[in-house]
Amino acid sequence: MCIYSLINWSAAIEINFWFEQKGFYVSCRINEQLKLLRADLSLASKFAVFSYLLIVVNIVVFIQSILDPEAYNVLITTYGLVPVQVTNGENLLSLVTSMFLHADILHLGMNMLFLLLSGDVVERELGNFRFLGLYLACGVIAGHFYSYLNAASTIPTIGASGAIFGILAVLAIRVPFRWMFKLFGLIPIPLPAILFVFLTVLTETAYVSSGIVENVAHTAHIGGFLAGLFLTLLFMSKKKKTKE
Repeated sequence: MCIYSLINWSAAIEINFWFEQKGFYVSCRINEQLKLLRADLSLASKFAVFSYLLIVVNIVVFIQSILDPEAYNVLITTYGLVPVQVTNGENLLSLVTSMFLHADILHLGMNMLFLLLSGDVVERELGNFRFLGLYLACGVIAGHFYSYLNAASTIPTIGASGAIFGILAVLAIRVPFRWMFKLFGLIPIPLPAILFVFLTVLTETAYVSSGIVENVAHTAHIGGFLAGLFLTLLFMSKKKKTKE
């Protein structure tokens, strides 16, 4: 971003000298370049506050849970998402609280890694509060989606995956050609974001279609992704109409 800003600055200076006698038209071109420069610098100064705050909160909650296993079981029972309760309109707060609970270090680590890779970029792209709202909305919709498809289940479901898959959808739409690494076995392969997200969602869809659950709420992942896709397209459509 800084390199791009410097290029814009150089272009503005060159235009100024090369067309020094061209009057008002040249002045407009220079102002256009300077506006681009200021926009780039503004974007570069943004800090992904909520992405890192969410990671910290998830880690703190997990540490507290492993320090007191009995309290952890109470947390899961009380604040985990139980589909039969949600479909009956009970314990709806669990749609949010379940996003901050994780089963083990691997579950937490994978989710926080995906949040780190995608959240930082998306929050800078959308802005802090818009990102947080979208994250929570995707998590809640993912919980509803999972509960609807598993309405009779009494097993608590936990994890931030639904919300994170929603953020992945935003990533694929807003910055499709940003490079990311996807693990194939133990080998990290660089892929553009849109292909990375496509392969990840394709894998989840395969799990859902095959019926292989492996104690993972794959349908919640799909629900979160669809929520992120819909909300992003809806927001972009409204923004376009406002500009028109």
